[in-house]
Amino acid sequence: MKSEKRIVRAAIYPGIGIARVGNSEQEYLIGPEVPHFVPPPAGGYKDKAGALKRQAARFRIFGFNAEGQVVRELTSDDAEITWTVHVANTKAAWYRFEVAMDIPEAVPVPRRNANFIGDARKQLIIDPGPRGIGGKNQSGAQYYFDSGEFIGEKVYLGELRTDEAGRLVFLGGRGKSSTPFPKNSAYTFANNDGWHDDISDGPVSAEVRIGGMSIPVEPAWVLVAPPNYAPDITSVQTMYDVMYDTFQGNWLTAPAQPSFTKHIHPLLIEFCEMQWVNFGFYCGFGHGSPNDADLFLRLANKGPAESELRRQVFNLFRNPSYELLEITAWPQVYGDNMNQPLTDARQFLALTPTLYQFLSAWAHGNFISDWNANAPAPPDKIEGYPLQEQPDTLEKAALHFCTGGPFHPGCEITWIARNPSLYRAPFRIRPRAATQPEPDYGDMLTPDVANDEAGPLFGSGPGALTRWMALPWQTDSASCRAGYQPEYSPFLPTFWPARVPNHVMAETEYEKVINPKLPREGRLLAFDRRSSWPRFLRGAYIDQINQMIDDFGKMGIIERRPGVEDDDAFPSVMYVETGVGFKTEVPFDNNTVIGPTEKVKHRRRLQT
Repeated sequence: MKSEKRIVRAAIYPGIGIARVGNSEQEYLIGPEVPHFVPPPAGGYKDKAGALKRQAARFRIFGFNAEGQVVRELTSDDAEITWTVHVANTKAAWYRFEVAMDIPEAVPVPRRNANFIGDARKQLIIDPGPRGIGGKNQSGAQYYFDSGEFIGEKVYLGELRTDEAGRLVFLGGRGKSSTPFPKNSAYTFANNDGWHDDISDGPVSAEVRIGGMSIPVEPAWVLVAPPNYAPDITSVQTMYDVMYDTFQGNWLTAPAQPSFTKHIHPLLIEFCEMQWVNFGFYCGFGHGSPNDADLFLRLANKGPAESELRRQVFNLFRNPSYELLEITAWPQVYGDNMNQPLTDARQFLALTPTLYQFLSAWAHGNFISDWNANAPAPPDKIEGYPLQEQPDTLEKAALHFCTGGPFHPGCEITWIARNPSLYRAPFRIRPRAATQPEPDYGDMLTPDVANDEAGPLFGSGPGALTRWMALPWQTDSASCRAGYQPEYSPFLPTFWPARVPNHVMAETEYEKVINPKLPREGRLLAFDRRSSWPRFLRGAYIDQINQMIDDFGKMGIIERRPGVEDDDAFPSVMYVETGVGFKTEVPFDNNTVIGPTEKVKHRRRLQT
């Protein structure tokens, strides 16, 4: 066998796989495997009963030769593969979340459920132990993570399956959060004592034998996250962006001359995508707005007029050194230290230093002007990419649709993603050896200990990533919205609208927009109108967060729909709220519907 075809090692991809909870009992979908829009799964994102499908994380194994080149993907057709996964939920036994612990405003935090002392705290850890699986099309109760307990009650954390090629398919929990204590209502966004959810994370490993010979396999990690209610919309900063920045100076070096196509346009167009999930972004970056997609494409050029425009656009971005409190700087997104009243610069999000460096080079004309409007669309499936690109594409796809801030605490992974100690290689979590149990950090976890090279991030075990997140996740998703300072704007800044929307186009409005038989003025009014996505959560704050625990699967999903092709006043593609599971529509009033504002009215007059 030629050396270039001889497999000497293998690795599991993606290095960090993202699964998501859903309340459908049977149906699920495979999570993103390419970092761009693809058609929705068969039947949509909800099952026939209206329940939200779980997102599975699928893992593949690639074989490499001695030169580090990919030889082929290894499947059950040409190798003996046995997968092992060990996930756990340790949120209730960890420390409270107050603020990101790697910023100057960080404070010491006490334990959650501090009334559980000593060995009694073990009751707070849901750990079913590892599960193994191998072969093609395997599934069944023997692969369930259902033996872990929370204060004596068993909790299902997910299950293993394999697909037709023997690849691992991991399904997380069904979004069931609960408390064994009567009248123990959830009351806050992040630290509800006596509660558990079915979020989890942990290591993924595999034994591989080719022709009877074992080869070393680089392990991976799986992380279960809350649902993605806008699955095709990308945050203005992704989790991939954050990790890529973290690896600078450690394992990776960003190019000094960015590509407009690869590095600049994706960032700018993310601002435009947010128009479908936040009304403030619609006014500033939506179709026909001052900063729409057409303007950003113009900035791919190096002409003298574009040079000044690039400079002006760059100067609108918040400097990641956080020198000033800038409410109106881009992006208009809350930050890690979000609080009211506004007093600190880190109450707003700044892009990573790497992204800011790309923008600076672009603003000064030091970029590759490589935009091609006629370039073919990228493949819808990972198999459409060249073999050598498939591992890195899977790596990016898994994290591209995860939020990269604000970390308060976040949607999938929190501030810990910025600490190099968490990793042993790019996108590879550093595991804690089974022979080295984690030390007790005391009743108070200080920022110094949390960030120390020998602290809790240097070596992770099952449940170590998700324990930093809100408990239960629903209370955080129902809490973090937009426009907390209405005298400035009732719509901006915002938190995580690409995952948890703020303002959306309802199906009833969309049907008016695309109906050519209706008067054009009425269609324009319908296009400008946005509904509040959490409008079905009723009552006081405590009522709403507890309703989200029960009804998270009924919330609408933002899906891609055809727009209007023959009228420039409308985009050719729109994103619409679908699958709402509430039987009674909330009354049409100022608390549930947004727009049109005077600014929007002015733009509409220009369009007509």
